[in-house]
Amino acid sequence: MSRFTTTTAMPYAHLAGATSVLRAELNRQIAADGEYAGADWSTLRVIGPVEVFGPRGALEYEYRGSVEPRRLAPLPNRLARSR
Repeated sequence: MSRFTTTTAMPYAHLAGATSVLRAELNRQIAADGEYAGADWSTLRVIGPVEVFGPRGALEYEYRGSVEPRRLAPLPNRLARSR
């Protein structure tokens, strides 16, 4: 099964805020794919914070998130036509 992943960096360590940003981006990715019914949030993994230096040299806190998608259930009409 495929997983969708994304990262975000924040100027301060804040797990709840980072999780919210990661969930929104993962939701956007899954919706753009169009093959899935949405995210299976029970599989959400958030890793971080990891201290990194941002583009201007300031200390940032990076978080990584991943989630598995829920598959669309086949409709009964689709099964009947495919036979």
